[in-house]
Amino acid sequence: MSAVNGNIKSWNCTVQELAQAAGGQIISEPHKNFQKVGTDSRGSLAGKLFIPLKGDNFDGHNFVVKAVEAGAHAVLISEWRDEWETLKSKASFVKVANTLQGLQSLGLFWRRKHGFKVLAITGSNGKTSTKEFTYTILKSHFAVHASKGSFNNHWGVPLSILDAGPEHTHLILEMGMNHAGEIWRLCQISEPDIVTATTVGRAHIGELGSQQAIADAKEEIYVACPKALHVFNADNEWTMRMQARSTSKQIQFSSFKASADVHLRAQRMNWDGLDLLGTIAGVPGEVSVRILGRHNVVNLMAASALALAAGLTAPQIWSGLASIQDSAWGRNQILPLKNGARVLFDAYNANPDSVQALLKNLFEMDVAGSKFLVLGDMRELGEFSAQAHEEAGERAASVPFEAVYYVGEFAKAFQKGFEKTRKGVPFFASPKVDLGLAQKMLELLKSDDLISIKGSRGMELEHVLDGWPLSTPLGKKPG
Repeated sequence: MSAVNGNIKSWNCTVQELAQAAGGQIISEPHKNFQKVGTDSRGSLAGKLFIPLKGDNFDGHNFVVKAVEAGAHAVLISEWRDEWETLKSKASFVKVANTLQGLQSLGLFWRRKHGFKVLAITGSNGKTSTKEFTYTILKSHFAVHASKGSFNNHWGVPLSILDAGPEHTHLILEMGMNHAGEIWRLCQISEPDIVTATTVGRAHIGELGSQQAIADAKEEIYVACPKALHVFNADNEWTMRMQARSTSKQIQFSSFKASADVHLRAQRMNWDGLDLLGTIAGVPGEVSVRILGRHNVVNLMAASALALAAGLTAPQIWSGLASIQDSAWGRNQILPLKNGARVLFDAYNANPDSVQALLKNLFEMDVAGSKFLVLGDMRELGEFSAQAHEEAGERAASVPFEAVYYVGEFAKAFQKGFEKTRKGVPFFASPKVDLGLAQKMLELLKSDDLISIKGSRGMELEHVLDGWPLSTPLGKKPG
């Protein structure tokens, strides 16, 4: 997504620049230039550079012919196949040792060539929401581009950089990780000017083994960027420790410390959003934000602090907050049903902390009718999975759900925790979405009821809604 001020300049890169940036050898050069980059031969590649990436179960080199037929002007390869000989006159070929590394090197080249001011965001929760909120605040003042969806890994970050054009001045990047060293590498590729870790929680604890290891991995965004402006969450015990170790220029946000550069708290929360009050750079204010859930106060503060770091004034940020609203697929979407009930669809992703935040919101917020829950597995928790799902069940028992439908392999663990304090609640379970059980849940709903749907992306809980009479469509899920 992009916001542009002023005249649009064309995106253009030469094959010579590609070869130099990626350390490659030019094999053929019928086209001297290309416009933008693609990695999927099924999409539009007219005039673009096609980069065939390799994975454990796929090799993009198998689609080079299709990519050239789709109009690719250039192809970055790590091997040469004789079957491509006739393609030399149709596309420029550059050979490198590794196409992923070539993509990353090209991303760094593009970042340096255009001198974007880069804002980088990581965190166990709230990365994408903070990115979206920051974009909304900045777009009225800068020509800003933000990574789409969750393009936040070793290939998503360089593609996000390369998706920005020379007309942009600011670039907002989301950085995810599931192993140590990943964020460090992403910082090498993007060389951020402003960085933040929204929170440290338990996402990816299965891969990293402990919350300390998660914190160490998240802290890489600060350690790898000592010259960047560091934005800190002063309410999270892990990020507070990071702040104490940082010697760089800092901005902090907090709901508890009135002296923080950004100090916001929710004075009221309902289904229309949050009423916030506090101070930004010492300037007091109040604002209503059309965002659901108290947990989003952290993300709104982080976005405000990033905007402050980028040079906006307090009045500009207060105004920007008022224009924010939920719109991303699977993130607190309120979907009315034709029978008068509502669906709270929050199944873009899930981990123990985000599930706890949802359950807290559902406990605090009133509905005219009854509350129902559809929950799916929280993935990537490893040996902590059973314990985490049992704890989620215990927390869910505090919310007066009329019925629960659990999707995934940890149904028994969740039910065990739930029934420690509540028994007799109708409980349905299936390994994957069962349309018959989804229909049973639908039949239980009456006017003014609320059913919340939450789970990890891989559970594909959007299929629970297949055939449901939605008044507002769910929309297109992210790719």
